[in-house]
Amino acid sequence: MILLSIIGFARTVLILIGIYFVFKMVARFLLPILLKKMVERAAHNMANQQNFSKERMRKEGEINVDYVPKKGKKMDDSDGEYVDYVEIK
Repeated sequence: MILLSIIGFARTVLILIGIYFVFKMVARFLLPILLKKMVERAAHNMANQQNFSKERMRKEGEINVDYVPKKGKKMDDSDGEYVDYVEIK
């Protein structure tokens, strides 16, 4: 009975050591490839952000309308009361 538990324990330890070494060998080959792809993806995203920000920059006096509201909507009495703005000096 004790001999079987020692053999089972030794087998489990050997399997864990084998998994560790296999993982270590696979990681040695796959991690550089994965890291390279992550760096390329990050560089691509940064380039896209820079291009987007350059497109958004405008010359002085240039007007750009991003949103035009629909003209069909009218104001109801329940929306509130209109108050004129008067500047006090």
